[in-house]
Amino acid sequence: MQPRLHPLAAPTSSSKARAWVALILALLGLLTLPVAVEVSRRSTGIGLLDAGYAIPLAFVLGLVALIMARRARQNLRWLQLREGGTGVATVAYILGAVTVCVAITAALSIGFYELVLAYQRSR
Repeated sequence: MQPRLHPLAAPTSSSKARAWVALILALLGLLTLPVAVEVSRRSTGIGLLDAGYAIPLAFVLGLVALIMARRARQNLRWLQLREGGTGVATVAYILGAVTVCVAITAALSIGFYELVLAYQRSR
């Protein structure tokens, strides 16, 4: 005789897995820029501005994590779990938002730096 599973077991486990994947993606996105800066610091062939090529990767990872965490949190709330389970999704959502903000800030800083260089060249 096979044990009966709760009818919400599959959606619950998939939403929890989605929340954990979102958390991992957010952490990877958050670590992308510091790792790129460290690689540029230790390498002789890669400059600090070359580390800016990691900004789109960090942005995409953060955005995907943000979307996945939001969806997982909505699903877990919709299923109205008594044991909660939205904690990981909430942390992933916050880290995804921080990652997107850091990527946008890094892109703006490189943009303003290039603007200052262009202004200095024109004088």
